[in-house]
Amino acid sequence: MKRLLAALVPGDRGRRVCAWLAGLALLCCGASASAETVEERIQAQQGMTVESNQIPGWPTGPVVTAGSAILMEAETGTILYAKNIHARQYPASTTKILTTLIASEQCSLDEWVTFSRDAIYDTPSDSNHIAMDVGQQLTMEDCLNAILIRSANEVSFAVAEHITGTGWQDFAEIMNNRAAELGCVDSHFVNPNGLPDENHYTSAYDLAMIGRAFFANELLCRISLTPRLHILPNDHMPYEKLENSKIELLPGRFYGYDDLVGVKTGYTNAARYSVVSCAERDGLKLICVVLRDESPAHYEDTIALFNYGFGNFAKVNVSQVETKYDIGNTGFFYGEHDIFGSSRPLLSLNREACIVLPRTVDFADVTSTISYDTEHEGQAAVIHYSYQGVELGSASVDLAASQDQGYSFSGGLSGEEETADGDKAPVFVFIDVIKVLMWAGILAATVLVIWGIRRFLKEYHFPARRTNTRRNWMKDRRKHHPTEYEEEQEQSAAQQRRRQVREARRRQQRREEAEDREPNTAWLHRRQVRKARRRQQLREDDERQELSYRQLHRQDVKEARRRQQRREEDERQGTSYIKLHRQEVKEARRRQLRRDSEERPGPSYRQLLGQEVKEARRRQQRRESEERPGPGYRQLLGQEVKEARRRQQRREHEEKTGPGFLKLHRREVREARRRQLRRRQRGNPQPGYRQLHELPEEEVYYERPEDK
Repeated sequence: MKRLLAALVPGDRGRRVCAWLAGLALLCCGASASAETVEERIQAQQGMTVESNQIPGWPTGPVVTAGSAILMEAETGTILYAKNIHARQYPASTTKILTTLIASEQCSLDEWVTFSRDAIYDTPSDSNHIAMDVGQQLTMEDCLNAILIRSANEVSFAVAEHITGTGWQDFAEIMNNRAAELGCVDSHFVNPNGLPDENHYTSAYDLAMIGRAFFANELLCRISLTPRLHILPNDHMPYEKLENSKIELLPGRFYGYDDLVGVKTGYTNAARYSVVSCAERDGLKLICVVLRDESPAHYEDTIALFNYGFGNFAKVNVSQVETKYDIGNTGFFYGEHDIFGSSRPLLSLNREACIVLPRTVDFADVTSTISYDTEHEGQAAVIHYSYQGVELGSASVDLAASQDQGYSFSGGLSGEEETADGDKAPVFVFIDVIKVLMWAGILAATVLVIWGIRRFLKEYHFPARRTNTRRNWMKDRRKHHPTEYEEEQEQSAAQQRRRQVREARRRQQRREEAEDREPNTAWLHRRQVRKARRRQQLREDDERQELSYRQLHRQDVKEARRRQQRREEDERQGTSYIKLHRQEVKEARRRQLRRDSEERPGPSYRQLLGQEVKEARRRQQRRESEERPGPGYRQLLGQEVKEARRRQQRREHEEKTGPGFLKLHRREVREARRRQLRRRQRGNPQPGYRQLHELPEEEVYYERPEDK
């Protein structure tokens, strides 16, 4: 072959072609050998014994390609599926569930984590990272997101250094201690991110025990299900970080699982593919761990194990099905009285305790053992349940006083006292219901007697001794001769109205004198307060009055006339809307005054005061409009520029969204006002401040059809 190629392609070029073809042949042979090795490993792992399938009467589990696999119930710790669960395996990035668990327990989310040189340069360039640089900082919340979503190795190093305060190597001791507290028996960790190391190993059982604490943390579960990492720039990191999660088990993706609670995957060449996940359905929360698997079989195995667990197992409440330890059938554990006057047991099964049973196994087939070594106060014993040697869960026998402490005396219901033998026994407090009801009746009777005496003293009148005084004589005379005082009362009312008018005029004179003087800050503040109080009183009076049908009709007519006047104002130059409105108001006031003068002797004090106040306000407004200088050319030009900018912004917004009915109406009103303003400016080139907004008040009288 070489000679043939040398003859066809002479010189060095032929030798290079030969070398290239030889390398290609070797690569193909290596690839086929590697493929055969993977195939052999998968077949060998599929042929491994599944320990849980060897249990008599236990549901048969699926065949998975993973080297180690476990399915555990999260609350009870019951192992539903077991395959080589205590074999040492490399965990890869699933190590990070322990790292993030420790970080969430020992740090707050707003702490700043600084990236050192060791954290950056100890991370291999071909591993998962988010391209952080030396000296940059992230909050602990952003670090947890980067570790669980993007599996960033340099972030794991930085978090470990932040917790220890030294190097990330010292974090391994914290990890091993926390793993032992969680019940791990096969693990030894040397780094926080799972990079390959011979001394860094764990087992499927240990990862499931760590997962019980990890998936009980709602924050970590929520972060692990986030499909995208988004870190905003800050003062210590000028660039935005945007990365996508590569986990295909998230809901909505190709292998998405709808009941998923949380998930973390890992991969290295030595560890192969691994998954630690949790799902919950119908109150049953399962944790699944698969190690040393291939892709995408690690997702398929996880889904198969979840379906196996939800389809073949269920949670059973012990207090509802237990009959062997039914304390309610015995009379020994009962007290004399309780708060309702009937006997109740002092011991009872924990109503929240549950065990996990295969759907094919009856509760009567379960083996139970009772233990008196309790872990919590208030527990008398603990009942452990098992089936064919498999632990299914436990239920505690609780003291009734520890479960329901509804009363609080000085010492409380729970406590201990020494017995004759020197041991300590719990102290109970019993209540005599008969005495409690008797004292409650006495208290209620006392309250009723006090209420009756108070009511009697309030309603009954004790006449005092009458003395022969002029006051009593006048009172008796008014009582027996009421007609003689009616004219005097009317005269006194008229005199009172005249006196109120005189007082209103005096106050008005004082206001005018005060307005002529130069006002100070305190005087202006008092005047504003008085005006605000008067406006509030007028509003309250208007709300109290009930409008008749005629008044409502007049209001509708006035509104129609105002709308018509606005239309005419837009079409021709003439009297402004404000003038017409004032004319309407004046005419209405005159008609109201005429009616009031015909119906009653004279105007009320409030009406006179309101008229005086309005007249004073008009005079004050005229003085201010005459004294206030008109705007200059620069101010007018600035107003025009601002108005043009607003119109341009409104046009751009309307091109995007489209104008609504209310916007169109407002636009028509504004255009009409601008046209009126331009007409006034053409007639008077330098208008004053008052003239820019409204025409000066004029007395215009005209005849209406309704007045004829």
